[in-house]
Amino acid sequence: MQDIPLLLLLLVGGAISDRFDKRKILIFSQIVQGSSALLIAVLITIGHIDVWTVIVLSFIVGCVQSLSTPAYLSALPSLVGQEHISNAIALNSMQFNLSRFIGPAIGGVVIASLGVAWCFGFNALSYLALLIVLPLIHFPETATAEVASRSLSESIKEGVQEVRRRPELFSVVIVVFFVSFFAGPILNFIPVITKENLGAEAGGFSLMLSAFGAGAVLGALRVAALKNTANRHYIVMLASGTLAIAVLGVSLSKVFILSLGLMFVGGFAFVSCGSVGNTIMQMGVSEHLRGRVISIYATAFRGGLPLGSLVTGVVSEHFGASLALMLNALLLLGVLWTVWQVFSLASLTAHD
Repeated sequence: MQDIPLLLLLLVGGAISDRFDKRKILIFSQIVQGSSALLIAVLITIGHIDVWTVIVLSFIVGCVQSLSTPAYLSALPSLVGQEHISNAIALNSMQFNLSRFIGPAIGGVVIASLGVAWCFGFNALSYLALLIVLPLIHFPETATAEVASRSLSESIKEGVQEVRRRPELFSVVIVVFFVSFFAGPILNFIPVITKENLGAEAGGFSLMLSAFGAGAVLGALRVAALKNTANRHYIVMLASGTLAIAVLGVSLSKVFILSLGLMFVGGFAFVSCGSVGNTIMQMGVSEHLRGRVISIYATAFRGGLPLGSLVTGVVSEHFGASLALMLNALLLLGVLWTVWQVFSLASLTAHD
């Protein structure tokens, strides 16, 4: 329920972020998300929580995230300057991946020691930091009279046309979607792989996720150190291919240490692909189009994972998780080869 609004409304959120004050959008989003966490904490405390309340609040949070995600991502270049965009995006990826692995660990400790209500209570409090900081940040005005005068549908169409007419952007969107679709599900199916292929239990599963997280953090740091002269399209393709090989290796490996190494490589490649792809999208467009263009990128990235996990789950149910992930890896390699050929041809055509 949280992902459905993201799939349906991210493009709308991109158009809105290009015409309204990004700071106000972000503040509104933080208030709604913090209030939702606080409401769950209160309902747990008084004993009136039920699954439908969680589902409804998850849907509401997904709706506001569809507005705040394009605003947040498209604001980064305005805050740091063109020469530092790559570094900012990489550091953002690093903090995102760190929080994704550190957060659940802290949450587990809080739940075990204080209870679930406190876990959501602390989560609600965490939004206060952003609400204090956001009013202090200067967000430059980006909306023009021309952009503001258009309807949302016209604004969305303009963003889609911008991506479609430029092969260097269109190819990144395709790659990121299929990377998310075919490689992303490995994180959801690692518990199965860890148990069936490696004979490990919860501890082994935690180590596998930690290895992926460690690789992701180092990958983000490596991307942050890239020079502006780096061939970013080549890096995206190389990282995506490396990720596909890592997924293939994990699906076949029966050795725990080898699987840990492959998960580390997979995390490194996954973040490298996403961060560099994000940089290409951000640097390749003008300020007034950035929110809409990055919303297309975000839709591809966020949309590929749930759809890919669903398909992978169906295949796993009939043929096993190992075969499903192996097929995913091989199909991703096929997609990458096709995109590389088409993109190279398009580049030559454009050059001619």
